[in-house]
Amino acid sequence: MLIKLGRLTIISACVLALAACDNADTISADSAKTLVLSKRDLPADFASFAEGPTATLDTQGTPRADLQRFDRKSGWVARFNRPSSARTNGPVIVVSTVDVFGGEDGAKADLGAFRQQFGEEIARRPAGARLVRVSALGDDVAAITSLQEGSPAVRFFTIAWRERNASASVTASGFADRIQLADVVRLARRQQQKLAAAGS
Repeated sequence: MLIKLGRLTIISACVLALAACDNADTISADSAKTLVLSKRDLPADFASFAEGPTATLDTQGTPRADLQRFDRKSGWVARFNRPSSARTNGPVIVVSTVDVFGGEDGAKADLGAFRQQFGEEIARRPAGARLVRVSALGDDVAAITSLQEGSPAVRFFTIAWRERNASASVTASGFADRIQLADVVRLARRQQQKLAAAGS
């Protein structure tokens, strides 16, 4: 009887240890605020102009409009801008987001909703929007660029990706001849470092 109890104790300890590992590998909903870009991640002339929990207005009119979608637990948005002229190189406005879900399936579905959103934008603006390739970012990634005609013209990039049970995005805009995809990928990789470290 003592031997059986000993075996049960060992099995129970193993199960608990595995559960602890699973929990450690899950991004906590409480950490959302720390998983977006901060001012120190950007050049010194950037300033924060709006930051807080994701609101309905942030996703209104998109396939991601429902804040309860896919067992979503929390989300955060941070926005930054800097003084600029038509000669300013790189991003002028940056928006960083994260959404944390109850499991990986929710984050996968949310990235799918990002892809749907990108497809709808391309359908609306076939001459002004297109998908762009970004590799080795999180568990999966999708990205789009679009051009707003004007004098000067403004180019937008959005990179969306998944890390375990969270989805994230960086949207940046700048003057068309002055901003490059590489500028935005660099910011997305900085945010991804925070997501990769979360829960570890």
